[in-house]
Amino acid sequence: MALHLGTPVTALPGVGSETAKDLKTLDVVSVRDLLLYFPYRYDDYSRTLPIAKLRHDDTATVVGTVEKIATRPANKNPKLKLTEAVISDESGEIKVMWFNQPYLEKSLRAGTRVSLAGRMDAKFGGKTLVNPVWEPAGQGTHTGRLVPVYPLTRGLTVRRLRTAIKAALPATQEMEEWLPLGLLSDEGFGSEGAAIAGIHFPESKEALEKAVDRLKFDELFLHQLQYADIRRQAAKRDAHPIPVDEAGLKSFVATLPFALTPGQRRAAWEIVKDMGNPHPMNRLLQGDVGSGKTAVSAIAASSALNAGLGVAYLAPTEILASQQHAAFCRFFPSSPVALYTASQCLVREAPVPRDELFQAIRNGDVRFVIGTHALFQGGVDLPKLGLVVIDEQHRFGVEQRRALLEDDPAPHLLSMTATPIPRSLALTLYGDLELSVIPDRPKGRKPIATFLVTEGERKAVWEKVREEVATGHQAYVVCPLIEESEKIAAKSVSETASMLSKGDLKGLRIGMLHGKMTSPEKAEAIEEFRSGEIDVLVATTVVEVGVDVQNATAIVIVGAERFGLAQLHQLRGRVGRGEAQSYCFLLPDALTKPGEKRLQAMVESDDGFALAETDLQLRGAGNLFGNAQSGFPDFKLATLADVPLMKRARDAASKLLAEDPELSGHPVLKEKVKRSFDRVHLE
Repeated sequence: MALHLGTPVTALPGVGSETAKDLKTLDVVSVRDLLLYFPYRYDDYSRTLPIAKLRHDDTATVVGTVEKIATRPANKNPKLKLTEAVISDESGEIKVMWFNQPYLEKSLRAGTRVSLAGRMDAKFGGKTLVNPVWEPAGQGTHTGRLVPVYPLTRGLTVRRLRTAIKAALPATQEMEEWLPLGLLSDEGFGSEGAAIAGIHFPESKEALEKAVDRLKFDELFLHQLQYADIRRQAAKRDAHPIPVDEAGLKSFVATLPFALTPGQRRAAWEIVKDMGNPHPMNRLLQGDVGSGKTAVSAIAASSALNAGLGVAYLAPTEILASQQHAAFCRFFPSSPVALYTASQCLVREAPVPRDELFQAIRNGDVRFVIGTHALFQGGVDLPKLGLVVIDEQHRFGVEQRRALLEDDPAPHLLSMTATPIPRSLALTLYGDLELSVIPDRPKGRKPIATFLVTEGERKAVWEKVREEVATGHQAYVVCPLIEESEKIAAKSVSETASMLSKGDLKGLRIGMLHGKMTSPEKAEAIEEFRSGEIDVLVATTVVEVGVDVQNATAIVIVGAERFGLAQLHQLRGRVGRGEAQSYCFLLPDALTKPGEKRLQAMVESDDGFALAETDLQLRGAGNLFGNAQSGFPDFKLATLADVPLMKRARDAASKLLAEDPELSGHPVLKEKVKRSFDRVHLE
């Protein structure tokens, strides 16, 4: 039977009804599905050696003849069955041993030519190949090459899966090439079918690298074309053009209690100019901790308000929404700035009934509302919305941004992030957005003194915290877990608070803040800390965003090795917000050499962008944002570490779209983008 991409997997050797059921749990039903089920690593059995040249700890393939084979109980454990064989080639003999596989006696009879791959171990006496993979000589599926290893489920074995995939490889020839031929030539790629065959059964490490690069490029290139489509659709939508009112802007900036940095001025100018267009702005404002993004967003908000339009400010947490509401009330002292979250409903400082706030918004009496995502889920009608600001935008996805732009006319959209991301990476992560960066920080802020603390120095850290409190300042202690866990030996908030109050910080007023507290409990804890009723706030990373207490001058991060550099930098940014000298103490629970190198980078640099680059180099993919990928697409192969390939994909997409914006001359590619867009959730 000829195999095609649509052929059911049951047509493949070794795939019976039970194996087919196992594959179905992996969403593998057809030959095409199976070919797109990629390995996650490879065993390198490509080195084939004569028996005489094998040494202890060598990993290699041996081809020889079975001289004898037998199974016996192990001497020290009779329940353990040892199957032992002697294999010979022209150069000598080797002992081979398998554990609890007595059935091999029937498969590997004396005289059988066999290929075995595994590791040599001298501890069993002489040359012994322990638990090797085997197959009849000359097959080249499980030995003698780079051997693919796949994620498995239930009763599925890697041997059966590998055999089925190898049998399916001829169907790769049916795959229709969708990349333009000129692009293939420019990038030096082979066909998609060849790349898929090459990722399963590569002829060499170099061939594997080429196959993986082609398939990663495919993902990134499609992603860029999808983003380009979002940008193109947004450009067709109408928005309220907000003319640049230089006199009004200068008047507003003059009311700010500080001088803008050059970076703030440049970013604000880019944004207000963009808002002057009749199509919706879709821009990302990126700035390090303390760079003054809120002030820039206030300038943008003043433009919209002066033009008679509404402004919505979207924050990821109630803590941050409440904090930003207080800040914007200061920026706009005579405006009815509202706060709407699941637990709070205010116009300036005054609580109001929900329905009353909704009516005031509909009437146009309140035109500036700050809130969480509840703003767009709670039936709030926001008429004539000129600007939406999304704070800490990596916690919101592309779909949410796109939905906001579907109003008619659409609001201008300003997304903001304090998570430092290398520019080259930001262009791919947020490819639907134009980018503004604030590279500098407000004058007068002193660098935060950062220390990596050894076990013997911890006493001195708590003494320093006491010293800061004695001078009228406050401190944070950050823990990685809320509750005790046997699996992860990290101290919980309650455990740490209790330990400190009975020991090193006895007599100080210690409070707690963590994600399992209710919103009113969190608000109360933060208010007590802000008003000085709490000396030391023991918290989880819930303080990473939105807790701004200028009197806090020390932060102690317990289990510091568990956090990414970007997250540590965000946490460090909770102090150093006033004029006093501030301190950050990194207290690791256990430190490896790579972990020490990462934390030492924190000690040596307070540049968030430089630290993000370091984290990318030291930890590789997916670690810039802590636990979540935070907006990075769910690719099979491409990762955050593939920055050079991202740039190639972005440049190639830009070039192609400049020549053929609607992809009219590339119907196969156009259909591929459409199918991909329909299938992939862009978050």
